[in-house]
Amino acid sequence: MADPETTAEVPEYYVDSFRLSSGAFGVALTLGIRPPHPEPGRPPKDLAIVRMSLEHAKVMAMIMRRTLKDYERGTGCPINLPAKLCNEMGLSLEDW
Repeated sequence: MADPETTAEVPEYYVDSFRLSSGAFGVALTLGIRPPHPEPGRPPKDLAIVRMSLEHAKVMAMIMRRTLKDYERGTGCPINLPAKLCNEMGLSLEDW
């Protein structure tokens, strides 16, 4: 069981925005939140930057994919993504 004193020190965020960059030695993931009423020129607010090795990032991506696939199988409900979102981000459902 988690120690309440320890977990109280760990910040918790809801995010709806991210930026990802990588280099020869690692990955940087910036997590943020968009304004409730987006305006042109008003970017999301950065909340946290997470840095890790390329290997750690790959393992994390694999575990996240497996977790989401297990959820979809367990509920029988796919997590649907709007076609517009996929097009804007250059994603293909075949990659899933």
